Amino acid sequence: MWRWFRWVLLSFGIIIALGALALIQPWVFLPHGNAEIALPFAPEDDQHTEMIPMGEIEQWHNASTGLPNGHPGIDFQWNKVTNILAIGDGRIINIRKNNEDKYIVEQRLGLFYHTVYQELNTIEPDIKFLSKVKKGQKIGTSGFVRTNFNNEAPKPTDPSPQIHWDFMSSSLLKDRLCPVNHFDSDSIKRIEAIWARVKAKGQFKPQYPDICNGYYKNKED
Repeated sequence: MWRWFRWVLLSFGIIIALGALALIQPWVFLPHGNAEIALPFAPEDDQHTEMIPMGEIEQWHNASTGLPNGHPGIDFQWNKVTNILAIGDGRIINIRKNNEDKYIVEQRLGLFYHTVYQELNTIEPDIKFLSKVKKGQKIGTSGFVRTNFNNEAPKPTDPSPQIHWDFMSSSLLKDRLCPVNHFDSDSIKRIEAIWARVKAKGQFKPQYPDICNGYYKNKED
């Protein structure tokens, strides 16, 4: 009897949640295509780019740090300060700083998607709350350093700025998405070429061979 009652309560809760979502975000139930996004940096920076993929689980990305599904985005790393660019047309919906005093910028991409650029060292003066941005527009610059390219603690002289980049659905019911099939044709070629030459340093590439691994593999919508 109690088991049946629990199922009734659960079903009722799901119906209420879907009804609330339909009122708050009715567009999430509409059919829609891919976002056609770009990489958040220029092609001339590809040759300097290293990556930590989605879904890898190590000391910073696991259940003990509140991330049971592993790394929820992609870290792009460079050996120089790099301009960070808008991945698509949209509107800035949040700007704040993290506990390392680096900027976090959230951007809405139409009705169905949004993105977050994290660990920025600077942001441009025209990047403000609710400002419109165009694809390829400069958001700011990279600048956060946690490890060097040998996966060791950084030295003061290590020039290894990075950003953490998230791509996600706008739905309240969905979390971060694998961006691969949302990239425009140029960007998908670029990121595949970058990932193909990323060194198998530490545990990242041998254990997590894809751009999106584990829970995030094929999680595209």
